[in-house]
Amino acid sequence: PPPELWASFRGRRMGGRELPLPPGYRGVVLREGEPGEPPLDEPGDPQAGWVTVTGSFGAITDWGAEAAPPPGRGLARALQWGPLAQAV
Repeated sequence: PPPELWASFRGRRMGGRELPLPPGYRGVVLREGEPGEPPLDEPGDPQAGWVTVTGSFGAITDWGAEAAPPPGRGLARALQWGPLAQAV
């Protein structure tokens, strides 16, 4: 299993595990623009909202209060559905 990570949030101890995203998947960080504020590089409809990708990641950390989540449960189990859905 992945090594445990430890942190605190508002004085509470939290345990976590870093879980890689399934092959072929990546996470993205989005920035939402305001209607009427066009993206810097694209003029367009001033009423339409827009998003810009500002970063990406290949792993996510599953956190639990007081202890790291058990391997193979919770978020780790949910990450197995993407490849399974593709196979079906």
